[in-house]
Amino acid sequence: MARPREFNESDALGTAIHAFWKNGYQATSIRDLETATGLTTGSLYKAYGSKRNLFAHCVKKYMDEQSYLAILKSKSALPLRDALREVLDVAIESARPNARRLPGCLVSNLAAELATVDSELGNSAAMQLQNMQKAIELRIEEARDNSELEPGTDAPRLAAYIMVLLQGMLAISKSTKDIESMRSARDMALDCLR
Repeated sequence: MARPREFNESDALGTAIHAFWKNGYQATSIRDLETATGLTTGSLYKAYGSKRNLFAHCVKKYMDEQSYLAILKSKSALPLRDALREVLDVAIESARPNARRLPGCLVSNLAAELATVDSELGNSAAMQLQNMQKAIELRIEEARDNSELEPGTDAPRLAAYIMVLLQGMLAISKSTKDIESMRSARDMALDCLR
C-alpha cells in the first residue's frame, strides 16, 4: 500500500507553477523547485518522478484552474462580450506593477521555448492554445445562435482574431506593459461583438 503524501499537493503544484511561469521550463532548476515548494529533491522525485512529470502536472493544474481558458469557462453564464471583457481585463491587470497574477500565460510563455527542446511538451502546450481558440469559437457560435451576434458571424475567423489579440496582449503584458494600448485593443475587439 502506498504511503499518503506528506505535503499539500495543490500548494506544492501552485508554487511550482509560479516558478515555471516566472522563469521558464529550462531555467527552473530542481533547486528552484525545492525552494519554491519547500520540498526536498527526494520528495519531488518520489512524488513526480522527474522535473518533466512535475511540469506536466503543473500544466494540467494551470489549465484547469488559472489559464485564460479556465477564466473563460468560469464566465459561461455571462454574455460573450462580458465574458471576453473579463478575460482580456485579466491580461491587462497582469501588466500592472505589483499585479497579483504574473504577466503572460504559462502555456503561451512555454510553447515557443519547448518547441525545439522537447517537442512532446511543446506540442502539448500548442494544443492547449488550440483548445482555447476552439472554446472561444464555441462561445461565439453559441452567442450567434442566441442572437447576441449577427446571424452571419464567421465564428472561426472571429475566434482566430480574438486569440491572436489575446496572445498579443499577453506579450505586451510581459514586455512594454502598455496598458493604454491593451485597453484600446480590448475595446476594439469588443466592438466587433456587437
